[in-house]
Amino acid sequence: MVKLKTVASALGSLGDVNRARSQFDDPSRKLAEDQAFLPADIRPAAGDARMLALRITTSAGAAATGSPSSEAGGATSSLRDLFALIHVPASGDTAAFLVLNPSVEIEAGRSLGSLVDEGGWPVFVAIAEEVLGIRVDNIIELSADALGNVIDVIGPVAVYSRTAFESGGIAFVEGTNSLDGAAAVTFAAADAVDDPGQTRTRNQRALLRALVQALRQGGLAKDPAKLTAVLGAVAAGVRTDAGLTTIELGKLANVIRQIPQDDVIAVTVPAKSQRVDDGTVRVTFDAEALPALRQALAGEDLKEFLRYVASLGY
Repeated sequence: MVKLKTVASALGSLGDVNRARSQFDDPSRKLAEDQAFLPADIRPAAGDARMLALRITTSAGAAATGSPSSEAGGATSSLRDLFALIHVPASGDTAAFLVLNPSVEIEAGRSLGSLVDEGGWPVFVAIAEEVLGIRVDNIIELSADALGNVIDVIGPVAVYSRTAFESGGIAFVEGTNSLDGAAAVTFAAADAVDDPGQTRTRNQRALLRALVQALRQGGLAKDPAKLTAVLGAVAAGVRTDAGLTTIELGKLANVIRQIPQDDVIAVTVPAKSQRVDDGTVRVTFDAEALPALRQALAGEDLKEFLRYVASLGY
């Protein structure tokens, strides 16, 4: 006979799952089509590949450090946010996590971050589609608090830092750092150490890489309680387009889970920086690497190209 305690536990877990799903799929957390995308007739055609645009608003974590920003826009600027694209080609044999530098110049004197500050999600999606040549299928925006809570559920993440630095009263070492949620958010939003054009984005790439690995190795598929807690943490601080339901998110996560760890690759979209005469840093896309990335995304050698880009330190 099934024990009542077991039944009660199962019903409780089911209730938690339903509450988390309901919260994630709440219409108030969904952006209307025109709040997420430009009109369909001026966008790339849909294909068999999947592309998810991700924004993590780490600004809250940056403001909490109490240290003024040395960059235009201050602590609440989107220049501290993590912008990324998650791409799974039609072949389904690799997953690319492409981190964009918010400071990269898109048009004369205008950065990705400043343009998104003015135009919101449709501008970010339009820039991503123009730069990479691939249609964005869905969008997801996660708050700093939600990111921190997810990390606290799955346990500390092992994040690699190229250099030692301190931010928000936390000392980060050169090499691998074991970070809880609050420390991870601080790490991703901290003022750059040596090059304000690039180092924060490399930190964000390192965190995203560590987070993906932790989620894959956390045994979520075999631990319904932990999976529910992760979904609940996400749902508490998320906004998505109307098409990204828990079912669709689960489908994408399951596809990525089936891909071998070595073929899930996180890189920054190649960019170069230089300090100009007035002391500011100008960040531009790498004129040689970017066309090659576009070609790889549309072709069959994406995995090899991403490994090459990663070997260059991007």
